[in-house]
Amino acid sequence: MKTTFAVIVSLLAASISAAPLDARGPSQVTLALSNDQTGANAGVTFAADGTDRSIKTLYGSTSVGTSGSVLASSAQLTAFPQTISCVIKNNGAQITTLTAQNTFVDLNGNPASNAPINLDNGTVNCRA
Repeated sequence: MKTTFAVIVSLLAASISAAPLDARGPSQVTLALSNDQTGANAGVTFAADGTDRSIKTLYGSTSVGTSGSVLASSAQLTAFPQTISCVIKNNGAQITTLTAQNTFVDLNGNPASNAPINLDNGTVNCRA
């Protein structure tokens, strides 16, 4: 009886550890927004499952959203799987795609300016 139980436990442990990565759930990504005029910044971690996520919902209660609007001048991936692709849109228009090779974006499109943009109507969609 003890031998049978030990064999069953061993087989279960082997099958769990051999499960494919896709079966273990979506990867996580951390995206940081910064307002270079005020010095505010916030990183939020969420599942990289291909879902459109509201930037206002994610960051509205953080330091970049304390004015009632989410204001940010840059975005950066700070923790991510190597296969990550994150599309940031504002008012339906794509701003950028962040990847493991391109982890930073100046959101206002002008590297000489640190003026933040309003991201209340923005979305982020990350897929690993």
